[in-house]
Amino acid sequence: MRRLLSIALVAVWVALLGALVLRTARPGPPAASPPLDHAAVLPAREQWLAVLQHGQKVGYSHSRLTALADGYAFAEELLLRASVLDVPQTVRTRMDGRCDANFALREVDFALDGGAAPFRARAVVEGSALHLTFWLGGEKSEQRVALNGPLYLPWAVRAAVGAGRMEAGRRWEASVFDPLLMRAEPTRVAVVRQEQVPDAAPGVLGWRVEEEFHGVKSTAWIDPTVGVLREEGPLGLVLVRQGRDEVGSEARAEGAALDVVALVAVPVARSIDDPRSLRSLRLRVSGVAAEAIPVDGEQVRVGAVVTVTRRDPVSDGAYRLPYRDTELAPDLVSTPFLQSDHPRIQALARAILAGDDDAERAARRLTDWVYREIRKTPKATVPNALQVLAMREGDCNEHAVLLAALARAAGLPTRVVAGVVYLDGAFLYHAWCEVWLGRWVSVDPTFGQVPADATHLKLLVGGPDQHMGLLDVVGRLQIEVLDDPA
Repeated sequence: MRRLLSIALVAVWVALLGALVLRTARPGPPAASPPLDHAAVLPAREQWLAVLQHGQKVGYSHSRLTALADGYAFAEELLLRASVLDVPQTVRTRMDGRCDANFALREVDFALDGGAAPFRARAVVEGSALHLTFWLGGEKSEQRVALNGPLYLPWAVRAAVGAGRMEAGRRWEASVFDPLLMRAEPTRVAVVRQEQVPDAAPGVLGWRVEEEFHGVKSTAWIDPTVGVLREEGPLGLVLVRQGRDEVGSEARAEGAALDVVALVAVPVARSIDDPRSLRSLRLRVSGVAAEAIPVDGEQVRVGAVVTVTRRDPVSDGAYRLPYRDTELAPDLVSTPFLQSDHPRIQALARAILAGDDDAERAARRLTDWVYREIRKTPKATVPNALQVLAMREGDCNEHAVLLAALARAAGLPTRVVAGVVYLDGAFLYHAWCEVWLGRWVSVDPTFGQVPADATHLKLLVGGPDQHMGLLDVVGRLQIEVLDDPA
C-alpha cells in the first residue's frame, strides 16, 4: 500500500533544498530593495560544500565566482541523493548568471533535473522589468514582472555580506529572487558575532550569520576570504566546506541518501484502521499555529482540535458544465503548471467525459481516469499537466496537477491543495484536489477517491509553485488522533 502513496515529499524536499542552498523565498511580488552595502570587490573563487543530514553525506554543492569588468559571473551546481518510498532519487540543479558590481541581478539560467522531464527557467532584467521564460512539458512560457528596485539572487546576498564590514549587529534586507518558483520575497540577514565554527578544528573561526525568510531560519559561519565554512538549515540539513576530492568521492559513496519519508513523517500514537474508508476524524494539532490551518465546510477547527468530515457530494445537487459564475473564475484559468487551455488537455478531457456535462459525474470520471492511467512512482521534478500527460507516471503532485488541468478544461472549477494524509502509523505530506460541486469537495486522484477520505488534513491551497509554504510546518507539525475514528 505504501507505493500507492507518493506524497508531496519530493516537492517539500526540493523546497528544503532551496532553503538550505539556494536561499529561496516564498512566492510574492518583488518588493523595493535598497542596494546591498558592501566594501570590497570579491576575487575569483571556487567552493565545494558537502551536504549532510544527521552526519551522513547526501550530496554536494559546487560554486564558482568570476570577477568581470562591470560585475560578476557565477555558476552553482547542486547534487542531492535521496530515497523516497524506497525509490532512489537524484536531483541536480544548475544556475548560471551575471550580476552587476553591486550584486544586483542581470540575468540567470536555472535548471532542475530529477531524472524525469527537467525544469528550465531564465530571468533577465530589462530596465525596470524582469523578463521571465520557462519551459514546462515541452512548452515555452513568458511573462514580464515590474520591478520596484534591485533584485538579488540568494548567492548575491551572501556574497555582499562577505564583502561588507563583518561586525556584530550589521543587518541587511533584500528582495531575493527564487529561480525555481520564479518569484521574490524579502530575506533578512544579520551578523551576530565571530566564533568557533561548530565541529571544526579548534581555532577555526567564522562570523555567525543568521538568515530568515517567512519565519524559516538558517545559520551560516562565514570567512570573508573564502566564503561559507558551515551552514545549518531546516530538519538537520548541514553544509560543510570541504575539498573537491573529498566532497566528490564521499558524495558518491554507496548508501549515502537522504531518507525523505523519515525526515518529514508525522508519527501518531493511535493507529487508524481502514483509513481509506474513513468519513470523519478528530485531530489535535500542535507545534504550529492552529490559526494557519484552513477551515471550510469539510474541515472545522475549534482551538487546536480539527474535525475533518466527508459527505457524498451528490447531496448538494448537480449542475451542468461549464460552470459560468464569475466568482470562481480563478479556479478555471490555465496556468503554466495547469495548462487547461492546451489542445491536448482539452481533447483528453472531452474524450474522458464523452459528452457527459453533469458536474458530479464529470468529477468522478476524471478522477478515475487519472487514478487508472497514471502510474504511481516518485518523481523529483516540478510537475505540470503536459509533462504528466506525456510521462503517464508520477507521484501525488503529478496526479493532482493533471486532474486539475483536465477538470478546468471541462469547465469544472478545481484547485490543488496540499497537507498530510494518514498511512501506516504516520501522517505523510501529500497533494490532492478540490472540485466545486455546490461546495468544495476533496477528491484524491492518487487513491481514486471521490470524496477523499477524512485522514486528509489540508494545510494550504495551491499547486507545486506554492508548496514552499509547507516549510512553515515541516518538522514542527505534531498530530494526536482523538477518540476512535468514525
